[in-house]
Amino acid sequence: MNKEFLLWGLLAFDVLIILLLIFLYLKVKKFLSLPWEDIEESIARAQALVEKLKELKDVKGTSDYNPADPKEEVVFWYKKGLKLKEIAKKTGLSEGEVELILKSKKLL
Repeated sequence: MNKEFLLWGLLAFDVLIILLLIFLYLKVKKFLSLPWEDIEESIARAQALVEKLKELKDVKGTSDYNPADPKEEVVFWYKKGLKLKEIAKKTGLSEGEVELILKSKKLL
């Protein structure tokens, strides 16, 4: 009788362990099925934004920088030595607009 009780106890324990392993497998499967490429892209975008914020923070103390006026922003970046393409990318303007602004300020 004692051996039967021990065997039934071990059987119940084995079933419990198997159920626990199945539960853990399902949890790990959910974790592994996350869209890792999307997560990595989001992290890269966040890092780019952090870099841009750091850049803007450094520039903020400069007296001749006024991001509210795109013309002043274009002139500021041109005086910092950026190329037309880089200025266009930073300001969100087209290269033609950047060139027109710089020509109107007689910098080109």
